[in-house]
Amino acid sequence: MALKPSKENSPSSQRKFSLKLWLGIPFALFLVLLVILSQIDLESVKEELVQRISEETGLKVEMESIGFGFSHGLGLQGKGVKVSTPEGDQYSVDRLDLLAAWSPLLKGEFKIKSAALEHPVLKLEISKTQKEPTPTEKEKPADMPGLVDAKTLESTTQKIKDSPLSIDKFVISDAEITLTRPGSTKQLLLNVDGTFVLNRDEGMDISAKDVKVQTGALTFEGDGMVSNLNTDDGKIAINLKTGGFSLATLQPTLQFFEVSTKGSPLEAVDVKRLLFETKFPLNSLSQIEALKKNITGSIDLKIHNAILNIGDRYTLESLEGEGIWDNGTLAHEFSGKALGSDFKLNGKLPFSGPGTDSVSRFEWKSLDLKKLPLKKGLPWSPTQGMVSGNVSLTGPITKETNKLKAAVEFQVADLVLKSATEARPIEMSRLNGRGNFDKGQLQHDVQGTIWGSDFDIKGSLRLPPANPILDSSISWKELDVAQLPLPKGSGWHPTQGKVSGIVKLKGPVPEKDEGFPGRIKGSLKFNAQNLKLESADSAPLSLSQLEGEGDIGNNRVNYKVSSGIFNGTINSDGNITLPASESAKLVLDNKIELTNLDLSQLPIPTTIEKGNISGTIKLKGPLPDPENFLTSNLKVDTSFKVGDLSMPTDSLPLKIQNLEGKATLQKGRLVHDLNGNLFGGKMAVKGNLAFHKNKITADSNLVLNQINLNGFSQFHKSAPSSGTLTGNLKIRGPLLSEGKISPDLKLNGTLEGNKLVLEDRQIESAKVDFKTAGTTQAQVELEKINLGDRNFKKVSAHFNITSEKIVLTNGKVWPMSGLINLAGNLKPESGSYSMKFKGDKLKVEELLPEKLKGPLQFFGALTGTLPQGNAAPGLPDYSRDLSGNIKLKLVDGAIPQLGAVEGLLTILNPTTALNAQKEGLSYEYMGGDFKIIKGVVHTDNFEMKSPQVNMNVVGKANLVEDSVLAQVKAMPLQMLDKTLKAIPLLGQILGGGKKGGLIEIYVKVDGKLSSPSYMPLPHKSLTEKPGNILKGIINLPENLTGGK
Repeated sequence: MALKPSKENSPSSQRKFSLKLWLGIPFALFLVLLVILSQIDLESVKEELVQRISEETGLKVEMESIGFGFSHGLGLQGKGVKVSTPEGDQYSVDRLDLLAAWSPLLKGEFKIKSAALEHPVLKLEISKTQKEPTPTEKEKPADMPGLVDAKTLESTTQKIKDSPLSIDKFVISDAEITLTRPGSTKQLLLNVDGTFVLNRDEGMDISAKDVKVQTGALTFEGDGMVSNLNTDDGKIAINLKTGGFSLATLQPTLQFFEVSTKGSPLEAVDVKRLLFETKFPLNSLSQIEALKKNITGSIDLKIHNAILNIGDRYTLESLEGEGIWDNGTLAHEFSGKALGSDFKLNGKLPFSGPGTDSVSRFEWKSLDLKKLPLKKGLPWSPTQGMVSGNVSLTGPITKETNKLKAAVEFQVADLVLKSATEARPIEMSRLNGRGNFDKGQLQHDVQGTIWGSDFDIKGSLRLPPANPILDSSISWKELDVAQLPLPKGSGWHPTQGKVSGIVKLKGPVPEKDEGFPGRIKGSLKFNAQNLKLESADSAPLSLSQLEGEGDIGNNRVNYKVSSGIFNGTINSDGNITLPASESAKLVLDNKIELTNLDLSQLPIPTTIEKGNISGTIKLKGPLPDPENFLTSNLKVDTSFKVGDLSMPTDSLPLKIQNLEGKATLQKGRLVHDLNGNLFGGKMAVKGNLAFHKNKITADSNLVLNQINLNGFSQFHKSAPSSGTLTGNLKIRGPLLSEGKISPDLKLNGTLEGNKLVLEDRQIESAKVDFKTAGTTQAQVELEKINLGDRNFKKVSAHFNITSEKIVLTNGKVWPMSGLINLAGNLKPESGSYSMKFKGDKLKVEELLPEKLKGPLQFFGALTGTLPQGNAAPGLPDYSRDLSGNIKLKLVDGAIPQLGAVEGLLTILNPTTALNAQKEGLSYEYMGGDFKIIKGVVHTDNFEMKSPQVNMNVVGKANLVEDSVLAQVKAMPLQMLDKTLKAIPLLGQILGGGKKGGLIEIYVKVDGKLSSPSYMPLPHKSLTEKPGNILKGIINLPENLTGGK
């Protein structure tokens, strides 16, 4: 039979016992704690605590009450705590919780383990920052050894170690700290929360947890720790974050700490996220280089709407990324958006100095070029275009560029550049490129499309300490020259054509004061097709083909160019030496070859119907200024051949069947040898011309053979309009100057003209024989001369030409009857002249047709001055300085046309005038003496005897002013006088006993010489006759008796 278990040993009883045990033990311990706490005198603890804190800190502490508290564990809780500093500052704490250590508590002692401050209120004064004076060049500041002085760091560490306070933990809640500055009413309120723990075990650690600092809308949170403070391996760790702030919310804090943002390009920014973490050895604070090397940490940043003012305002829409630093290097990776472009930035940057290698990469996409903050006033600026690309940098960023490595790639689309001065923009549809920079050398390769042409730029650019060294080439294909943004001016500019080519440059880039090209070497090859050039002053110019090549080096350009133009070709080659200084000149050594150029296509004002030219031009020597070209040291050798030239000009149609020759010009001397067929004859000239400042002198031989003079009068009104010219002349001396022939010109040889026509004048033959023997002498002979209605058998004259004057001797003119002898001289410089003349056995009608008839004799002498500076002088101009004497004698002749005499005859006797008008006025004698003084002709004995009338003239005529003032005495009643002479007695009665005609009439002539007026003078004619008749009758007896 089995035994039943007892009641005490049942399972339910055991459970009840366990529950009682667990409830009883804590209760028992609590009772024990109460017993122990009841034994503590809180008042004495308060006094001991206040006294201890005051002694160890030097602060005066007051506490209203103290009791036990359990908010942070078992401890004391003080209220109404006030603290005063020796300087008089006071702080307060609403509640102070002190946590007791258990081990001393069990022994009956109360030792504080931690302290919690509830709403402490502090007011701190920040000392004013002293601005250090700017050091002079001689007083350079010493290098900073570290952020904290080593002695300060050691002293602070030792104070923490030696602190007698046993408190290991501080908890601060809702602290209010007010910062002030001396002498200022500015204040900054900080709200602080946090827990601070001191671990004295082994190395001693100090930590700060859940720290929160807030001022206004700006809040920072984080924690930190200083570990192993007692050892040489002390470290500091800091974590910091903020929920976000803007530059505007940061401004009050910056202003309180007297940090000015004036002048900063940053106008606004919104920080959305900022996380900061760092660790570094404690002793590195006193050694800046050690700090840079051993600090580690990271930063996580996110910002929006950063506004930068750099001339214009630009917005950084966003920036987000992280940076990690370790072993003295910052590894970063950021991305964002700026100027409408997404970008990325990553790499590694050294903390330990610019000499350490760095790696950075910047990448952007679709950047709008017109938003770039470019400097204003640039010659060209983008108005359109998007660019994407990246830039990579590796190596130290120092002035020693040979240690830096870099790479760049970019792509530009639809680029438009606008000039600050030109209206026409540059459009570039594509531009791609890449470059690598290593060991001070930039390797580049750029391609693009511009003006309808694909171009490529590739090569290298070395950047030594001095000026850069270039080794690059530029090639392009089918460039549309019409799209080039060339300035429009009066010169030629391309309007059509395609050009391809390549340019290579190698050598150091010229320095500022060196001038181009300096020591650089280069080469060029190009080919152009179907070029068309236009000018505002000429017809368009077309080149079917143009190609060439050249190189430059050591200040010399070597080149070779050929072109198809004017249905022919032009080839040129040689070299040009560039000036080594500003005062030096270009030196040429080149040749130009012309082959079968069609002269009718030349863009010149004169029209050329047809013709072609071939030739060679060689240039050697310094290039002169245009005004000194003829007298410079540049040597010009040329040879040419012109064929079948026809020019229908307004003056003289020029036709040259053939013209060829050669010439050399140097130092103002032109040696020439030309010959050709032109104007229906042949011409050759050989010799030299010397060019001086104001004149040209010649030493040449001119040969002419049957040159047709048709149309030469178009060149000069005195030139023949037809005829032929043959001659052989040696010409020495100055040529034409200001349109005048110099008297110093020496001529030898002959010129012969046949059948010459000069307006209405004709010369059957003319010959001029030039001789020079000390002076130039010219013998002129003209035969069969027709001057309209006047004919001459022959003219001969001998001229002696000197530099001062031209002397005419033995001049003879043979009209159809009689002879005229001439002699005189002319001073070309002043225009003054003098001449003597004598005509005998002449017929006046041969010299003055239809004016007079009858035999003529005359002689006289004249002096005067030819008009100067008058293109079309008239009689008054020639007469102004005219002086001299002339004697005329005409007998047994007639006046066929009365002209101005008709008015005079009408006054004397209308019947006589009417008859003379029909039949003319005959005369038995007409003549007199004339004296000319400064263009005024005087006479007191001009007389005409005629069957119709006798006249005597006294007076003067002014040829310059076209005026006349004279008195004419006329006796028109010749038939009555004959009757009276037959009856002498009647004559004595009517004549009053005087001899002479019965009636004398006096007439005054004045007014214009070309159209004079006549007025009778009564008191000198009819009014005197009645008295004379009466006197005759009275004296009749005396007259009949013969006075007896």
